[in-house]
Amino acid sequence: MTAIDFFKKPPLLAAVTFLTGLLIVVLGLIASYFSPLPDHTVFVWGIFVAMILIYIIFNTVFSFVVQSTPGYWAASIYSFLGLGVACILASWAFTGLSIYEMNGFRSVLSILGIGYTVFLGIGFSIKRITDLTMRRDSEKLKRDSDEIGHNLQ
Repeated sequence: MTAIDFFKKPPLLAAVTFLTGLLIVVLGLIASYFSPLPDHTVFVWGIFVAMILIYIIFNTVFSFVVQSTPGYWAASIYSFLGLGVACILASWAFTGLSIYEMNGFRSVLSILGIGYTVFLGIGFSIKRITDLTMRRDSEKLKRDSDEIGHNLQ
C-alpha cells in the first residue's frame, strides 16, 4: 500500500488532517510566547478552518480516482462531518470562544459545507457518466469485433 492509497480512505485523511492542524496550532501557540500573535483566536480558528478546506480539496480529488467501492461516498461525508465537529470543538477548547461568537467563521464554515456537497455531487456525477460511457463503449467494441469475425472475450 502506497502513501496515496493510505490517504484515499476518508477517515484516515480526516484524522491526519485534524492532527496536522492540531500540531500547527500547538506549535503556533508555543511560538507566540516568543513573538506574540496579534489575535490568537483568529489564528486557531483560521488554522482549523483551513484544515477543513484541505480535506475538502484532497477528498474531492481522491474521489475522482478511487475505484468504485460501496460506501466510499458515505464514509467521505461522515468523515467530513466528524472533522468539522472535531475542528470546531478543538477551536473552542483552545480559544474559549464558540462558533456563535466567531461570526465570520460561522459563515465560512457554512460555505465550505455547501461547497463540499457541490463538489461531491460533481464528482459522483462525473464518476457515473464515465463508468456508463466506458461500459457502453466496451459493449460497442465487442459488438463491432464480433461482426468482423474477431472474438473478443
